[in-house]
Amino acid sequence: MASKEKEELRPFQVAVPLQRVVFGPGTVDAVGQEADQLGCRRAFLVAGPNTSRTLLYDRVRRSLGTRCVGEFTGVQPHSLVPDTERVAVEARNLAVDLLVSVGGGSASDSAKGIAILLAEGGALAEHCDVFTPPDRLVHRDLRRPKVPLIAVPTTASGAEMTPGCGATTPDGIKLKFWDHKLAARVVLLDPEATADVPLAITISTSMNGFAHCVEGLYSLGKNPVTDALALQAVRLFAGAVPRLVADPADRAARGKIQAAAALGGMVISNARTALHHTLCHALGGRFRVGHGDANAVMLPHAMRFNLDVTAPEQAQIAWAMGVADQSDETAAARAADAVAGFAKRIGAPGRLRDLGVPRDQLPAAAEDVLHDRGLYFNPKPITSAKLILAVYEAAW
Repeated sequence: MASKEKEELRPFQVAVPLQRVVFGPGTVDAVGQEADQLGCRRAFLVAGPNTSRTLLYDRVRRSLGTRCVGEFTGVQPHSLVPDTERVAVEARNLAVDLLVSVGGGSASDSAKGIAILLAEGGALAEHCDVFTPPDRLVHRDLRRPKVPLIAVPTTASGAEMTPGCGATTPDGIKLKFWDHKLAARVVLLDPEATADVPLAITISTSMNGFAHCVEGLYSLGKNPVTDALALQAVRLFAGAVPRLVADPADRAARGKIQAAAALGGMVISNARTALHHTLCHALGGRFRVGHGDANAVMLPHAMRFNLDVTAPEQAQIAWAMGVADQSDETAAARAADAVAGFAKRIGAPGRLRDLGVPRDQLPAAAEDVLHDRGLYFNPKPITSAKLILAVYEAAW
């Protein structure tokens, strides 16, 4: 009992970035007004090639009008370091005072990476956090003020809500950054913004947002505030994503998914992510697997790996998903299967082999995972790549 009381009384902090979230149809048309409220006159748009060809992007650009002095519409999945460094030079030459991201997590991460370089100078690798297994995390303190970001998300990753970002090197290593001044100052959640996004992308990124909540519930950085946000987001995802799959025109379901993703972003802004996301980062960096698809495959396996030290939290996950009339022990044991079943029902992938991951390269990916800072927050210490490889093999 004493150890339980000690855990419940563990000190915690909740950091709330200077951020405003605006939800509702048509909010994307207010980007120009939001820029004015921030006192910004020289905006730089950041988006991927597909997003840049949409009506949504045109609406954002029209709203900015003459405030828009530059654009980068070549964002690639996993936010590539050479692109970010090159575009940061262009943005500096244009003297931009505002970044506007339109799209998913990669667009948001690219904009944050540009903001880092505009403020700190140098190369991106000079500013990333460094993790040395099993438990040494060196955080780079990025002290200088950052150009503000307005985010118009089109996916359910929730990346725009967080003060962190990632960027992938040419050799497939994902660098990680953390600075509370990076979080988007304004996030415009418009259900209409996701209408032209392929359903498969909404499904996969919803699994990413869902995983933020699961990991936030048992990460070493968890606290009562993030617990409450995570459980509500799990309920919203579990109810809204199947509704959207059944009827892609269900705008209310789209709105609930956006709200759930935003909550998940708030969760990991404080609780952080753990083993699961490190597994997905390595898959994305080395094999260019879509982050949402990797989340769908790996999440149940990461949950099973951590079950022996996270049973109370996993029972809560199962109950939030509707697993009823079970004891704590039984609910916890069913949580990973409930998540796997949820992913299958909504059409998300279930095996690494189906994502084109070569089995003979899994050992190399396991070695990559050992140096991801997420392991620092995992509730079970991981000291060997063999443990990681076993999780990958089970998912393959």
